[in-house]
Amino acid sequence: MSDNKKYYYLKLTDDFFDSDKMIILESMQDGYIYSNILLKLYLRSLRNDGKLMFNNRIPFNSTMLAQVTRHSVGDIEKAMEIFQDVRLS
Repeated sequence: MSDNKKYYYLKLTDDFFDSDKMIILESMQDGYIYSNILLKLYLRSLRNDGKLMFNNRIPFNSTMLAQVTRHSVGDIEKAMEIFQDVRLS
């Protein structure tokens, strides 16, 4: 049986979740939600060389990201703000 899926690789250091940034992120109220969003966005960006793009031409907006990550628009917008503040983006 052939496997027709594409596989991508994401390099994370073995102390990724022990880094100061991730400890701060996960210590926040709803931090585990933001951690989950961050990993989903990292994985989604692998398809387009690190860019969050829909079909190679249209950048994702917060509504689209909410749909593909299965989180609320408010959570996505708050997460993006936090990622910029903590310099995770």
